[in-house]
Amino acid sequence: MKGRNIGRILIFVSLSVLLSGFTVPNFKIAAVNDSNINESQQVKRPVYSMYINDEKIGLVEFPAHSLRIYDQVIEKIKNKYEDDITIEGDVYFREDSGDHVIKNQELAQAIEEAIKIKKLAYGLVIDGNIACYLNSEEEINEVLEMIKTPYQKDVEQRENASLEKVEFKEDISIKQDMVLYQDILDIDSAFHAITQGPDSLKTYVVQEGDSLWSIATTNDTTVDELYAANPDLEGEIIQPGQELKLFAPQNLITVVTEEKVKEKEEIDFEKEVRKSNKLYKGETKVVQEGSKGEKEIEYLIIRENGSQKEKKLIKETVIKEPVNEIIEEGTKSRPKPKPKTTNKKVSSRSSSSSSSSSSSRDYTPVVRNGIEMTPWFGGANNIFTRGSVAKITHVDTGLTFYAKRRGGTNHADCEPLTKKDTQIMKQIYGGSWSWSRKAIVVEVNGKKMAASMNGMPHGGSTISGNGFSGHFCVHFYGSKGHGNPRQDPDHQAMVRRAMGM
Repeated sequence: MKGRNIGRILIFVSLSVLLSGFTVPNFKIAAVNDSNINESQQVKRPVYSMYINDEKIGLVEFPAHSLRIYDQVIEKIKNKYEDDITIEGDVYFREDSGDHVIKNQELAQAIEEAIKIKKLAYGLVIDGNIACYLNSEEEINEVLEMIKTPYQKDVEQRENASLEKVEFKEDISIKQDMVLYQDILDIDSAFHAITQGPDSLKTYVVQEGDSLWSIATTNDTTVDELYAANPDLEGEIIQPGQELKLFAPQNLITVVTEEKVKEKEEIDFEKEVRKSNKLYKGETKVVQEGSKGEKEIEYLIIRENGSQKEKKLIKETVIKEPVNEIIEEGTKSRPKPKPKTTNKKVSSRSSSSSSSSSSSRDYTPVVRNGIEMTPWFGGANNIFTRGSVAKITHVDTGLTFYAKRRGGTNHADCEPLTKKDTQIMKQIYGGSWSWSRKAIVVEVNGKKMAASMNGMPHGGSTISGNGFSGHFCVHFYGSKGHGNPRQDPDHQAMVRRAMGM
């Protein structure tokens, strides 16, 4: 064959097939015709590579026979899909060499896999990006309603809430396009793709020798993403055969709800102090109990996918006005105590007997470090009056709470003012109530008086909600008990301790 010219003739076969909306592009065959061929070449039959959409699918001997198989595949697809679809399959052949000629069954399967089946679909566009394709606009709207409904019902089921608006935060539009048939989703699949992300279903089965780092690198993700997608992972421990999600769910759309909510709140009352010349200086008296008012507040609450993002005040309406507490504060000067006289000489026996009598004791107030040992009768009784509030400080711990005098004649019957005050008082007693006496300082309108208290709730009470079921006793210098009107030596000892004596 040396020096011989080989002439090549290109043969083009053009077919145009239209099958109820099916379009089949051009077919081309490139063959070889040698004018000078030796005998060995004449014996060997030529073969051709068959291409569909520029993809080589195998070697064939007879292009015409392959085209008949192609037509059979087209007819099969036509019968399989009832929808108005378009088939894209540009077919051509090139002369080639080789021994493995593809068999008819393999050829039909290869042709079916290479052909592109397309359909006019509707794409859901979120902020300019295609999220998924569905068969119709109605299906897209149904998916969007499925996404909105749970958040809408959540608001409607809230007490005192009314739904004002529900919308999407992102820009939503619909776009028509010819897409591959397998890329068109049904409604449930589209809902999952939008609310969980297109990659949320991708998984990986752990192999021997795998690590989180190698799995992440191989699957174009990160170790942090693997932890987010698999919250049950403990450290870096994974086992062969274990299935891992590769990507954490990622919601592509945000549902924004606006709701109006009405709430009720208490209005605190104020304390009003009035001067009174009927009370001694340092004495106070509650002449009108305070009571809290009530108001209704309307808010606009904005949520994104159920999470509160903003709370705006719309208006306030007073339902009940508060009533101020009115306290009278004394301005009258106290009479000066009479000077003590000792004209008679008494025997040691009579002196001892006199000192043991409460009526012969000296109750002149004693002041030390700003604290006064004020006698109860004619003194503390008129300063710490019924209904007044005192600040009480425990001498040993320095803990302070507030209490209100509810009554008492020979001493003060008191109640913790609030639940917080009760908790502090219980802390002073080590967490459990007891009759144990404690040295305290009682402060009323700036006047500090040495006193003693016990810590056992007993008797009646007037304050509700303070966590103290009853009242407790506060004793002062010279005060006495209830039924047996005598001085309690333990209380009097604590009064002296409060004075630092």
